[in-house]
Amino acid sequence: MGDRGSAIKKKAQQLVQKGDVNGAIAEYEKLLDGGERDPYDFNYLADLLAKRGSMSEAVRRYRQAVDEYAKTELYKSAIALCKKILRISKEDLAIHRTLGELYAKEGLYGDSQIHYLEFAEGSIRRQDFDAALDVLDEVLKLSPDNTELSEKYVEIALRADVPERGGEELLRRADRARQGGRMEEAEALRERVSTLAPSLLTAPPPSATSSTAPAHAPEPEGYEPDRAPREAPEVVPGSAFSFEPSERSIDAVPAASGAAEPVAPEADPEQDLASHEELARGYLQSGNRDEAVVEYWKASEIAFIRDSFPRARELLTALLSIDPTHEAGLRRLIDVTSRSGDRATEARTRFELGDVYLAHQEWELSRSEFMRCLEIDPANERARQRIQRLDTLVNGGPPHASGVDLDALPDQRPAASVRVRDEQPQAPADALIDLEEIIDEFKAGVSERISGEDHESHYDLGMAYMEMGLYDEAIGEFQVASKGGPMEVKCLEMIALCFLEKNEPAAAARELTRALELPGYGPEETISIRYNLAVANERLGNLERALQHFEEVYLLNVDFLKVASKVKELKQRLAKAENRG
Repeated sequence: MGDRGSAIKKKAQQLVQKGDVNGAIAEYEKLLDGGERDPYDFNYLADLLAKRGSMSEAVRRYRQAVDEYAKTELYKSAIALCKKILRISKEDLAIHRTLGELYAKEGLYGDSQIHYLEFAEGSIRRQDFDAALDVLDEVLKLSPDNTELSEKYVEIALRADVPERGGEELLRRADRARQGGRMEEAEALRERVSTLAPSLLTAPPPSATSSTAPAHAPEPEGYEPDRAPREAPEVVPGSAFSFEPSERSIDAVPAASGAAEPVAPEADPEQDLASHEELARGYLQSGNRDEAVVEYWKASEIAFIRDSFPRARELLTALLSIDPTHEAGLRRLIDVTSRSGDRATEARTRFELGDVYLAHQEWELSRSEFMRCLEIDPANERARQRIQRLDTLVNGGPPHASGVDLDALPDQRPAASVRVRDEQPQAPADALIDLEEIIDEFKAGVSERISGEDHESHYDLGMAYMEMGLYDEAIGEFQVASKGGPMEVKCLEMIALCFLEKNEPAAAARELTRALELPGYGPEETISIRYNLAVANERLGNLERALQHFEEVYLLNVDFLKVASKVKELKQRLAKAENRG
C-alpha cells in the first residue's frame, strides 16, 4: 500500500474517532475504488456500513472481504466473515454454499456438508432445482454411500426435468455396487436407468477399476486418498434429506489391487452430542449467543439422526429459546413433533415458522405453513387471519381461488373446559354475561393444565391474552414465563408493550430498562427494546432521552420502523422548545 493509501486510512480513523461515520465510509470507498484489495479494508468498511445501518451494502463489502481472504487461502478468516454475514442476513442462501466450499478446503467435511445441504434445501423451496443438484453433487462426493441422499438427488433431477443427471447418479451407484460384489443391486440400478435415461446405457459400462467418485463431479480440492481425514463427518442436517453420514470415511476410496481399503475410525455419536451441548452451554454463559445456537443445532441434528427424538426436541427447545426465528430449527422441530404425534406443538411451530417466512416476505411459504397449521388446528383463528391478510396483500382481493376453502375445513375442536352454547341465539345481555363467564372458565382451565415450569406455554398464553386485550392477565403470564432464563428479555419487552397499551409509559420504561441491563445481548438483538424505550420516554415527555434512544436505533438500522422520521421530528420539537425558551 502506498503513501496515499496510508493517508486515506489515517484520515478515516480520525473521522471515526470524531464520530463522523459517513465521512470515514467515504474515505474507505475512495481507497477501495483506487484498486486496493486488502481484505481487512473491505471488512473494516463493512463494519462501518453496518454501524450506520446500511446492512445490504455492508453485506456486499463483507462478501468482497471473503473473496479476498479465500484468494490468499486464509479460509478461517473467510469463514468467520461468512458467519458475520449470516448474523445480519440469516436467510442468505449463497453464504451457505460459500461456507460449504470454505469448510471443504479446510478439510472440515462435516461442517461443509451441513452448509451445502442448508443451501440445497433452501434452493428446493425456491424451486431452483439446478442449484440444489449442483451442491448435492459436492455432498455425494463427500459421502458416496449415502443411498437416501442419492435417491433424493434422483427425485430432484426428475423435478428439474433433467433425468440424465439422475441416471448418472444411479450408474455411479451401480458401479459401486458391482465393485462391492452386489451384482443384483447393480443390475436393478441399471434397469432403472434404462427407464429413466436410456441414452446413458449406449455408452460402454464403466470398468471394474474405475473410480468410485461420482462421475458428474471432480474430487474436492486437496483430496488425498492416501491420507487420513482431518475430520470425519459428524452429522449432516437438512429436513428435506434426513441425511446420515456414510459408514466410511469421506476420504476412503478403494485402494490399489490387493490392498486393504482404508476405513476411518468409528466416531462416538453420543460423545459428539454431549460435546456440542457442553460447548453450547459454555457459549451461552459467556454471552456468545450466536455460537451457542450453532452448537445446539449440531447437537440436535446428531440426536435427530440417531432417532432420539425426545433428546432432539429438548435441544431444539433450548436453541429456539435463544433464537426463536431460527428457520432450520423450527423446521426440524416440526419433523420431531410430527413423528411423535404431538399435533398441538406441531401446529404452534408451523405458525411460528409461517411468521418467520412472513417477516422475510416469503408469501407463498408463509401461507403454506399457516394452512398446515389450520389443517391441524381448525380453531386457530390467528392462522386464519394471517391467511386472509396474506391473500389481501398478494392479490388485493379474496383468498386464492386455488387455495383451501377455510370455511370448508372440518370443525373438530379439541376438548376444552368451556362449551359454547350455539343452539339458540342469545340476547345481547346474556351474551355479555356468557363472555365474562367464558373468559373466567378459560383462565381457570388453562391455569390447571399449565405448570409453573412450562415457561413456553405461559408465554404463548400471555400472547393470547394480549391479542384479546386482557393486558393485566397477559402481564401475569409473561412474568411467570420470564423465569425461564433465556426467555426473560422478550418477556420483559412484551410486559412493557402491555403497559404501553394500558397507557402506563413509566411502567413500560422500567421494564424495558431492565431488559437492556440483562447480560449477553448485543445492540442488534435489543433494537426493538431501544425503540420502544424511546416511545415510552416520548410519552412521558422526556424528549431528549427519547431522541437519544431513537438515534441509537438509527445508527443500528436506519430502516427500522419509522426511526428516521422520529429522529427528525424530535429534533424539530426540541429546537422549537429551545427557541421558545
